[in-house]
Amino acid sequence: MSSNRLNSITEAEAPIAAVQEETPAIAVQAPAPEQQASKNAPGAKWASWKDIVERISYQGIVRNMPYLMFLTLLCILYITNNNRAISLTRSINSKSKELKELRWRYMDIQSRLMYQTSETQLIPKAAAIGLKPLDKPAFEIKVKVPVKEKED
Repeated sequence: MSSNRLNSITEAEAPIAAVQEETPAIAVQAPAPEQQASKNAPGAKWASWKDIVERISYQGIVRNMPYLMFLTLLCILYITNNNRAISLTRSINSKSKELKELRWRYMDIQSRLMYQTSETQLIPKAAAIGLKPLDKPAFEIKVKVPVKEKED
């Protein structure tokens, strides 16, 4: 310390000033470039809370804006895809219920048609319009046509 400063020191500060004069000055060296590179490396642990606050601060957010926009886009795509999948699942469920109902209706109509076209059901309906079933089995009528010979 300078001599002017020592003269103006009060008695309470005297022991502190004496200790400061006796201790050698410690030179603060800048960290080696390798240490700085490892400190800024993506996998490096943060040295202090100051580094964490600096990354979260306004400047940190502005520096990482493209990455944050990319993350936002991914989130929007994820939410959109999830909503689309849910609506598609609901649509598939409603279509499968409708298909089951239509299949039951088809089977019901087909069974009624088979019943209505059975021989036991057709005979009374045909008798109402004047038709009756055959007493003899059906037979084939064959007609022979004489072949004319050509005259030359």
